[in-house]
Amino acid sequence: MFCGGLSRGFMAELTLEKVLSLLGAQHIKGSEKELKVLCIRIGELVELNGEEWVRQSRQTLLDEWEYIVSQGIIH
Repeated sequence: MFCGGLSRGFMAELTLEKVLSLLGAQHIKGSEKELKVLCIRIGELVELNGEEWVRQSRQTLLDEWEYIVSQGIIH
């Protein structure tokens, strides 16, 4: 699955597989739309903070994502 886009400038477009790798996960819950939003957001975080920061923050990011999905925040 391809995720991402050029929502702001020339942001690197991340695949879901790349996002899973950065977060150290084999599967992440969410609808297709939710997962696309996740790919965009992780891409933004990589651009702002770097891949190493995302790896170091993976548990926090996964916990926040689980909350977002469980609460149905993305429509």
